[in-house]
Amino acid sequence: MDIFKKGFIKRASQNQLLRNLWNRVPYKERFKLCQYFSLYGESGENLTKALIDIFKKEPWLVAQCDKKDEVLKFLRKNKWGHISPEFPEIWLQKNPDGKCVFNFNGAIFPYLKDDFAIYFYFIFADTFLFSLIFNDKYPAELVKRLEKLMGEGPYGYTDEKFDVTVKAGDIVIDAGAWAGDFSAYAAGRSAEAVYAFEPTSELFEKLCETAELNTQSINGGGGKIFPIKKALSKNEGETEFFSSNFSASNTIIENRREAVSFAEKIKITTLDNFVHQENIKKVDFIKADIEGAERDMLKGAYNVLKEFAPKLALCTYHFPDDPEVLEGLIKAANPNYRVVHISKKLFASCK
Repeated sequence: MDIFKKGFIKRASQNQLLRNLWNRVPYKERFKLCQYFSLYGESGENLTKALIDIFKKEPWLVAQCDKKDEVLKFLRKNKWGHISPEFPEIWLQKNPDGKCVFNFNGAIFPYLKDDFAIYFYFIFADTFLFSLIFNDKYPAELVKRLEKLMGEGPYGYTDEKFDVTVKAGDIVIDAGAWAGDFSAYAAGRSAEAVYAFEPTSELFEKLCETAELNTQSINGGGGKIFPIKKALSKNEGETEFFSSNFSASNTIIENRREAVSFAEKIKITTLDNFVHQENIKKVDFIKADIEGAERDMLKGAYNVLKEFAPKLALCTYHFPDDPEVLEGLIKAANPNYRVVHISKKLFASCK
């Protein structure tokens, strides 16, 4: 294990190495394994150090963080470079029924256990960090400063003429919803509706739990999550979905299979057909992290992009040509899009 300490492994190889080791490590040791894979930038900076520096030198950026004292205290004692598994527990609360849930500024998320808790450790910062610490602000300079120190980077980006964030009243598509972390975030932002696509049975069950928790909180201003047990692609039908024990990386793309544990037959649809069949009158925001299937999703969303021009936050790290291919598909459907790339995502908007 010592060879994995202090970020000695380059970030580019971390995910593959972790997946290769995952099944060889007893469950109780998996948190420790995750912690060895702390993220470090080229300068040796890590996310913990960067956040502490912001708290000290740019306090106005965190002025509206309602738990800033607890956050800073935790960061100072955190010996790992990345956000550790205990950090989200700052926002843990009990429901009236005594059940523990996370309340991330109105986004209600289950208190996950077992392996799901470990997966959440990887994605927590990407989904919730900017919302919780920076009052849901995504200025370009701050995003570019922190995103390389995060797992995949945030799902928001703004500059003087560009705003790709979820707004109150938005209709949101969450492609690759997992257990519903981004769906909960969007609901907490008062999106009118979130259509959350997750095709695998085990994860869909978790997604439904998240949807129910947020439905119960609607009187607090949250939007409603609609779980859809399908994957978005370029056509209708069925396909095999390759799943691994590291279930944050399930995929329908055959040459993206890594440490496959089993294949499940799932239903696929296009976003164009889904929007037409459900008589959805607008689409305002699409988030997609679907392990290399983003290009097929865009091919099946041609009419949606052309007619509704939704804001887009898409992952671009699954294939080397993702940035070029995805931007080409977006602009082929609607040349009015402006596209901005960061290291693992693209953001696009026509406004």
